[in-house]
Amino acid sequence: MQTATLPQSATATRQKKSERNLGVELFRVISMLMVVLLHILGNGGVLSAASREPLSASYKIAYLLQVITYCSVNCYALISGFANVKTEFKFRRFVYLWLETVFLITALNLVMHLGFSGEGFAVKREWWISGFFPLIKRELWYLCAYFFMYPLIPILNKGLLSLKKWQHIAVMIMLQAPAIFKLLNNGTDNYVLGGGYSAIWLICLYVIGAYFRIYGAPKWAKWFVTLPIFALATLVAWGAKIIPEVMVKNGTLDTSSAWYTSRTGLISYISPCMVVMSVALLVFFMQVPIRGKVSRRVIAELGRATWGVFVLHVSAAFWYYTPFWSKLRVLGGYSAGKMLFLTLMTAVGFYLAMSALSIARFYLFKLCRVQKGVDLLADLPSKWLEKGE
Repeated sequence: MQTATLPQSATATRQKKSERNLGVELFRVISMLMVVLLHILGNGGVLSAASREPLSASYKIAYLLQVITYCSVNCYALISGFANVKTEFKFRRFVYLWLETVFLITALNLVMHLGFSGEGFAVKREWWISGFFPLIKRELWYLCAYFFMYPLIPILNKGLLSLKKWQHIAVMIMLQAPAIFKLLNNGTDNYVLGGGYSAIWLICLYVIGAYFRIYGAPKWAKWFVTLPIFALATLVAWGAKIIPEVMVKNGTLDTSSAWYTSRTGLISYISPCMVVMSVALLVFFMQVPIRGKVSRRVIAELGRATWGVFVLHVSAAFWYYTPFWSKLRVLGGYSAGKMLFLTLMTAVGFYLAMSALSIARFYLFKLCRVQKGVDLLADLPSKWLEKGE
């Protein structure tokens, strides 16, 4: 790819030795841990259990956790832009991702079928089918959105690397404007953002992540700036929900008020608060030095396991296994401190267990030399196309 048209700072960055940013890998791990925690709060019923006593300390803490973790998918999408903007487009990468997904879902279906069918739980026929064709079902919506975005990555990269810095900033602002328009227009989406569950939104975040890979973190963006920004944006989104509820309880606000009815408007993937939170975390983690040899190895292993963690716990056979998820509801009934501690520990333990399975899959593929087979198969279409030119 030619660099003659790149701005000087971008050209200089590209000429530096390519090195994996383990701070961003740590951010990848934290982001997926946040996804797991978000699902424990929602699908696990912790939020609904805490809501039995509205505005109790447990209720407020549970929703604060939800707000903090709601930016997790945005974080993961930012990492895509950061990690891929300077990489060569290879079809084989998505083929490998698809194969990993199929293997994990099918293995999970088999385990659930053999191990839990005696409890009256059955793996449905469509779950077996979606295990082989994960792009046709909604459970893995992120994979579907990523599939749509993936062939556009080389076009995005070439375009973004050719922009001047101010042009890149202007593009980011314009791509975020529709989300603000939606907020100002009482939630009406005129730009097909799909609430953030779409390839369009992933592209919007890809552009932001790519910016920080090309130009690096601003000089002023130190930890004592980025972390307070994250905290402030969190409190704004959380306060927008809690304050109207407190006012209604005190009789100073009516439930028909627009402020009350739209109190969860900032708890959304496309919320400006969530974007600010995820960007603040990216800028913070990309500057975190990881020096210890053991730390680097652990982070690298957990980083490569993150997609497997996502696939394993949102696959239909496990997602709809209510005997597991229903047991988590009890956490929402505890006192605030106990609920916070046990919910966090449950998320960490669950995450590590899923990571271990995902890492085992990686080494099994390595032992079977699956990557080499994928490389051979994925290279065939490109060779055929090149012969036809």
